[in-house]
This record gives sequence, C-alpha cells and structure tokens, in this order.
Amino acid sequence: MNSLDQKQPLLSYDGKLGELYGIFIKNLLLQIITLGIYRFWATTNTRRYIWSRMRFQGERFEYTGTGGELFKGFLLAFAIIFGAIVGAGILGAILRAITGSAALALVPIIVLYIVIAVIAAGAYFSAQRYRLSRTQWCGIRGGMTGSSWVYGAYALLYGLLCIVTLGQMLPWVSMRLAERRINASSFGSLPFHFEGRARALYGAFVGTFLGIIALFAVLGAVFLKSIMALLPIGHAPLKAHDPAAFAAFGSVFLFYVLFIVGALLIQCFYLALVTRHVMGNTTLGTQLRFGSSITAGRLLGMMLGNLAIIVFTLGLGFPIVLHRVMRFAADTLQVSGQLDPQTLGQSDQPPPRTGEGMLNLLDHGGAF
Repeated sequence: MNSLDQKQPLLSYDGKLGELYGIFIKNLLLQIITLGIYRFWATTNTRRYIWSRMRFQGERFEYTGTGGELFKGFLLAFAIIFGAIVGAGILGAILRAITGSAALALVPIIVLYIVIAVIAAGAYFSAQRYRLSRTQWCGIRGGMTGSSWVYGAYALLYGLLCIVTLGQMLPWVSMRLAERRINASSFGSLPFHFEGRARALYGAFVGTFLGIIALFAVLGAVFLKSIMALLPIGHAPLKAHDPAAFAAFGSVFLFYVLFIVGALLIQCFYLALVTRHVMGNTTLGTQLRFGSSITAGRLLGMMLGNLAIIVFTLGLGFPIVLHRVMRFAADTLQVSGQLDPQTLGQSDQPPPRTGEGMLNLLDHGGAF
C-alpha cells in the first residue's frame, strides 16, 4: 500500500519568488500601519496566490476565503474565551461567598482550563474544515464532517495518555488523530480515507527518542559548568550585574537553542517516515491513491536551509522559505489514478461562516 510504483507528482507549483515578495512587502507595510489588524487579509492574500499557483491534472486550485471571515472568526473566538474567563471568575467568587471554601472556588477555574485545552486542540480540526471549504478545483470544493469539540476532547485524552506513558504512545496517538482528521474530510462527493499503523513507526520513534536523550546528555555535559554557576550550590548566587552571570546566562541560552534545533533535526528521520506512511495509506474515493517520496535527507536539507534563511535575514526571507516549501511539497507529494471533474459531485457539507478564529487566537495559525 505504501508502494510508489506508477505514482506521478500530485501537484505542480509555478509560483514566482518576485511575486511572493511583492505580496509579502505589501502585507508587511499594511500590518505595520494597522498595528497588526491587517494580518487576516495578509493571510488571505498569501493563500490566494499560493493556491492559484498549484495545479492538479492541469487545473489550478482557487482559494475563496476572505480576510473578513478570518477577522470575524478571531473576534468571535476572543469573545467566547473572554466570556468564559469572566464567567468562571464570577462563578468562583459566588461559590466562595456561599460556601466559604477556597477549594470549591477553584472548580470553575479548573473546568475553564480543561475547556480551553479542548478548544485549543479542536482548533486544528475546525481550521482544516475552513480551509477545505474555501479550496476549489474545477468549481468543486472540499468539506468536512464531525465536531471540533469531539476531536479536541480526544486530543486532550490522548495527550494525557502520552504523559502517563512518558511519550511512548505518541506514534499511536498521532495515527489515531490523523485518522479522525482525514476520514472526516472529503473533496466534492468523494471521501478521504486513511488507516494508520503505529507499529510501522515505532522503530524510528524509539531511535529518535534515544537520539534526543543523547543530545541532551551531551549538551548538558558541555554546558554543565555554566548551568551549575547559576545554581546557588556551594557558592553565593551570582549578581545580575556580574559579568560571570551574563556569560552563564548566555551559555544556558545557547544550550536551549542548540537542544531545540538539534532535536528538530533529529526528528527529521521520524517525520519523513510519518509523512510517507500517512500519504501512502490515504485515498480519495477509489479514484486516487496518494504517496510521498520525502526522505530524511531532503527534509533535513529543507529545514536547515529554511532555518538559516530566517535567521540570517531576520525574518525578511519568509517568502523564500514559503517558495521553497511549496516547491518541496509539489516535488514530493505523489498520486496514482485519475479524477474526472465531470463525475465529481459538489460537497454537501455546509461551509463554516467564519474562519479558524480559535487557531488564530490560541496558536500561531500555521505558516500561511
């Protein structure tokens, strides 16, 4: 099922870096002028260009979302979260006044944290629903069934399972959540289908897990002296204005940076395998079977290159990174089969009225 025999490139991307930079500069200036409010329209502008430069079977995609929908979704999400916080605070004060118990007064706050965690996890599901509903190909749009609340609840429970098992259930959890997202999705009248097998990922996962532990141990040994200098053990604590304190803080900061970057790079082998597994076991109806030619080496090169571009351009190289990512996606995503748009019915799933507000409020919302 994971064989890439007779598979062809899924997408072709013909975007121009100069055109991306034009959109980026315009978006940047307008966001500065509007104190960031224009970012919703900036996201829409970028998506419209990227979608329009992607083709499948010679036909281009179209993004029909608007900045206004994203902005309204953000305002609605803000109102919901703000109202929930105020409501929990008032309810806690009432319970304390009635019962005199500080413990009971904390119950609404605890429930609030749980609800926000569920909403945050479900935000990815609702964002995917919005983006699918605003993606068209040959006049046919995508759709999604299911509840973001249910998905968020499962994601929270699965997250607790990962904590209890010290992360060892992560491959199983990632496959189950991928199944929930993909199997709830459709394009036109055809459903997507994915069935993941966590056991195919465990070897790479264990290797990645041990690699990250080894990286932490090596870096910890290298920076041990600086870390110990900040701990008031066997000596007086360092003063904030002491040059030795600056050196120690700098070393610890470098430790964290190197560990985070190194851990991400080590994960390339696992992430490449997960991508091949998910894509290789995903179908659209009986017409299309997907795949991926991504390798750890190509993914590592992509991540290192993008990291260097962002760091050395102080973020102004974002269009270059986006251009590289889209070309990479078009080069590695594969498909077998043909899809006749004349036999493809329109999606019967009602599109959401607003766009991914919770994701924009509670998370970065993705690269674009």
